[in-house]
Amino acid sequence: MMVVLGGALVIAVMAAMAFALILISRVRGHRQEGAIAVAAIFWALIAAGSLIYAGESQMNWSKEYQMRLESGYLDPSEMNDAPHLPWGIWTGLGVGYGAMLAWTLSQKRAQPPAG
Repeated sequence: MMVVLGGALVIAVMAAMAFALILISRVRGHRQEGAIAVAAIFWALIAAGSLIYAGESQMNWSKEYQMRLESGYLDPSEMNDAPHLPWGIWTGLGVGYGAMLAWTLSQKRAQPPAG
């Protein structure tokens, strides 16, 4: 149940972040609104997939670690097989979101000529 709820929460947050970029580009009348929408959707898919995979890996490792610990076959200080979090990917995704936000805010709607 936690996996399903956690995954749904991650997907909802990533979708909301992507929707925010799409909405800002639409409201501002950005010339490249379609490209921003595609980039935001791909970003959301990659971010959600990365977060869900990392959470699932951590949860599976935790269960396995607990089982080994309770069986007496594991030294509690030995954690060499723990999965590593993809901090590099997450940093890249954060920088990418900031870049997309700057791209979205870079142009305003063309003003009609006065007169």
